[in-house]
Amino acid sequence: MNYSNLKIGYVPLKSDLITAPGDYRRFVNYAKIRGIDYEVAALDRVYDVVVITQGADITLWRDYKHGIIIYDLIDSYLSISRFNLKALLRGLAKYVAGRHIKLEFNYWNSIRKMCIRSDIVICSTKEQRDKILPYCSKVPIILDYHDEVVKNPKKNYRLNDKVKLVWEGMPSNLYQLKLIKKPLLKLSQKYNIELHIVTSHTYYKFLGKYGLTQTQKEVDKIFNNTIVHEWTKETISDVVRQCDIAIIPIDSNYFLTKFKPENKILFFWKMGVPVVASNIPSYARTMNNANLDFICKDEISWEKKIESLILSCSMRHSAAIAGKEYAEKIFSTGQITKKWDDVFKVVEHLSISNV
Repeated sequence: MNYSNLKIGYVPLKSDLITAPGDYRRFVNYAKIRGIDYEVAALDRVYDVVVITQGADITLWRDYKHGIIIYDLIDSYLSISRFNLKALLRGLAKYVAGRHIKLEFNYWNSIRKMCIRSDIVICSTKEQRDKILPYCSKVPIILDYHDEVVKNPKKNYRLNDKVKLVWEGMPSNLYQLKLIKKPLLKLSQKYNIELHIVTSHTYYKFLGKYGLTQTQKEVDKIFNNTIVHEWTKETISDVVRQCDIAIIPIDSNYFLTKFKPENKILFFWKMGVPVVASNIPSYARTMNNANLDFICKDEISWEKKIESLILSCSMRHSAAIAGKEYAEKIFSTGQITKKWDDVFKVVEHLSISNV
């Protein structure tokens, strides 16, 4: 396709395009690979195509009257009940934080209307796709690029005097470590467990603007032998490589987290690190597809799965290699790029149909 014929606007998560993973791991990286010219979109300008992220003010962009809209909706907001308290307050929170100009209390309904307006809605899981299809007929599933954060994968699987576990993510998700607090404490009575947390050193607890707290202070309440590393694209691979086992506990009682995609597992696997994770649909499918069995349904299985990897160097190595081979085969840069190419083939078809 000749992308130069298209005037493309992009509504980013962060205006610098380089600090938010939802920018540089998705459309921004695709545009770089394909040499696509685009600009940060403005509502008063006319575009052939607008790519909209979850950082957009959807109370305004859903009324955009001009080009084709691609909505990159990577979180499962439509899986949450429209009557859920958090869902009911999220629209107010967006308004108070200045992210939405119009006050709409029902964020679920705002998302629904944006999907209806969109020509293509990109999502990240089968479960999410099923929820979107009633509102948009073109719903491809595309996961993240990991090009900028996967560097020099792990090769040494011998343990030293410590067992280094690693958790990576947004500070707002730290609370999920409480789900495995007891297994970690039990294991620490037998092994020298050191938990490495890769996130921001400080964060706001409320609306991203209020209640500034220290991450170290919060994680010490869960497990005291913890080291917090500041998350950066430049250092994330170095920290992960030096760890032995990655852990991904997920709160499956909350649909927004229960229906997360498998991006995090794939990242750790591409880094050559074995993963133990919670039993959510995308994680269970991914582990099964890679012929691995490190999914945990309760505290007992968390303890047993982690301990099995602690006790066996060969198991750590084989689990890491099996995961790495699967991730690189099915979710390579080339495979993800092809999925974005398919999106723009649909754009080309829609453009011709509208002439």
